[in-house]
Amino acid sequence: MPKNIKISKDMILEAAFEIVRKDGMEKLSNRELANKLDCSIRPIYYQFQNVEEMQKELYKKIEKYFYKFLMDHMVDDIPKYKQIGINYIKFAKKEKKLFQTLFMSEIGLTPNAFISKVGEDYEEIAKMIKISTNLNDDDIKDFHTKMWIFCHGIASLVANNTIHLENKQIEQLLSYEFQALMLLEENPNNKWVLKEENK
Repeated sequence: MPKNIKISKDMILEAAFEIVRKDGMEKLSNRELANKLDCSIRPIYYQFQNVEEMQKELYKKIEKYFYKFLMDHMVDDIPKYKQIGINYIKFAKKEKKLFQTLFMSEIGLTPNAFISKVGEDYEEIAKMIKISTNLNDDDIKDFHTKMWIFCHGIASLVANNTIHLENKQIEQLLSYEFQALMLLEENPNNKWVLKEENK
């Protein structure tokens, strides 16, 4: 990079994004950023007060990219809310390091905390749930939380290379969980009754 180009905050964040995307948050440092930007570490200190501030801004950038990924990979022949779950797991499969940063790191969020965030992204998802179910506004977030924790469990296993699932398997698992939760909504007092062993 030519030395007369000013290093902006956006340039630093983009470089940080690429480092984390490839190697994870543990590889991110001012020295790595300076190497990638072909500059000294001075511009990095100038643009950010400390590492925590940069990580916070980077997290927002990754989160925005995550939501865009969820919405940009929609198809017409699958219910939209189901696709959100599918794309969540696909993100973990394709962008393992970014997923780990969002949900499996110290600066990340638990699924429950992530879902409880209020904003345009959640409102869009809530609309999709309304289309796919007969739930009222009070029940939507609870249903979404249960569904998301299930998705997150699968996604975490995928992100850590613990399991390998084909797209059809992912779709089937989400369908089973969705149907099970809908049955529970219709019959909230349902209990798992274990059959007694034959004596």
